[in-house]
Amino acid sequence: MLQHAPLDDLQICVLAAGKGKRMCSSLPKVLHPLLGRAMVDYVLRTVEKLQPKGIALVTGHASELVQAHVGNPANLSWVIQDQQLGTGHAVRQCEAAIRDVRDVLIVCGDTPLLQSDTLRQLVARHRSSGAGITVLTAEVSNPFGYGRIVRAEDGSIAQIVEERDADATQKKICEVCSGIYCVRFDTLFTLLHQIENRNAQQEYYLPDIVPIGLQHGVKIDSDTMRDADDMLGINNRIQLAEAERIMQQRIIHDWQLQGVTIEQPESVRIEHGVRIGNDTTLCAGCQLTGNTAIGDNCEIGSYSIIHDGWIDDGVRILPYCHIESASIGNGASIGPFARLRPEAKLDSDVHVGNFVEIKKSVVGHGSKINHLTYIGDSVIGEACNIGAGTITCNYDGANKHQTTIGDHVFIGSDTKLIAPITVGDNATVGAGSIITKDIRKGGLTLSARPEQRHLPHWQRPSKPHQE
Repeated sequence: MLQHAPLDDLQICVLAAGKGKRMCSSLPKVLHPLLGRAMVDYVLRTVEKLQPKGIALVTGHASELVQAHVGNPANLSWVIQDQQLGTGHAVRQCEAAIRDVRDVLIVCGDTPLLQSDTLRQLVARHRSSGAGITVLTAEVSNPFGYGRIVRAEDGSIAQIVEERDADATQKKICEVCSGIYCVRFDTLFTLLHQIENRNAQQEYYLPDIVPIGLQHGVKIDSDTMRDADDMLGINNRIQLAEAERIMQQRIIHDWQLQGVTIEQPESVRIEHGVRIGNDTTLCAGCQLTGNTAIGDNCEIGSYSIIHDGWIDDGVRILPYCHIESASIGNGASIGPFARLRPEAKLDSDVHVGNFVEIKKSVVGHGSKINHLTYIGDSVIGEACNIGAGTITCNYDGANKHQTTIGDHVFIGSDTKLIAPITVGDNATVGAGSIITKDIRKGGLTLSARPEQRHLPHWQRPSKPHQE
């Protein structure tokens, strides 16, 4: 991987103070998730790759929620914009937070598709040209909503006109402003203090530093991004979905280049935190979310969902399985229609079949649970065979109890194991048994309740009162 020198003479300003009214949500706009991460997380990770001197994050609406989410990274300064009076006003709030740098890079917190190479290219162009302001632009087929780049006859930038203030001719311009700027530090705040709010919104627009800069003889330059998707800003749920679609395409493309086979990629969801090994196949409709990790030579069946799962090498997961916060050992086979709930831990070569649910249990090497079974709060040894319809009855109405099954145990179909209970190694339990007492090693155990009884004074256990 190409290593870049840190830009330790660069300060980055991330604008994340907007209310996001068009999201119609109580959640701050920059906290809305795409593929498992808030959009501001993507922006912060992108700018961190530049290794700048520092990052100033401007928040306003529900700033406490944004701060709680982001935390307190060592190189991040929090800047509060109490009144949302425009992008120029937002950057001006950073004046006290930015010191002793060559340039300031200004980006938007609602542009999760932004890539570090795009920003690095902008900074390089800015510095090589000797400009005081360099604007990142893009050529788009539909410029609606973006500020238009108005150029003079010599091709230089004369003005940036916002959509609301553009006339009919200007609205036809397809070169637009991304909202991303690289500005000389010794120029930026001098220009910001001269911006006025004579516009349709009565706001202080950051793009107005361009005409003001021209009046003061500041050199204005531009850099055109290679991929216009990078600048896609999120203002509503439609744009959020479009950004997620593009990001998903990028993630899938990267995994394909790393040796993962993805069938019908348009139907597959892979979130950003997922890891996948070589020669693994993802079948149509599967979803890998959270911090899921999948090993080499696995197969994830159609429409299976894995969230925060740990899947070792050579595992086969058949269609329509649901796995959450569970781990599966090498060579295991799961499904179809199996459910592994949190804290299910399956060792190597375990077989779990259709309509089996496992929760907070350990299943040893080579054991089989093939049909219509519930295993909860249990420890099962190696090479066991758990018959169809078996239930570990772990809940007494107030408390959970553990079932412990030794190695090489055979549990016959339709058995009920009333926890707490222990079954010894090599034991066999006959089909239809209801087991209420511990079972010794070896031999055959048969048990049933021959008659129905009613205990009128029995009371269900109650949970302890919590203050």
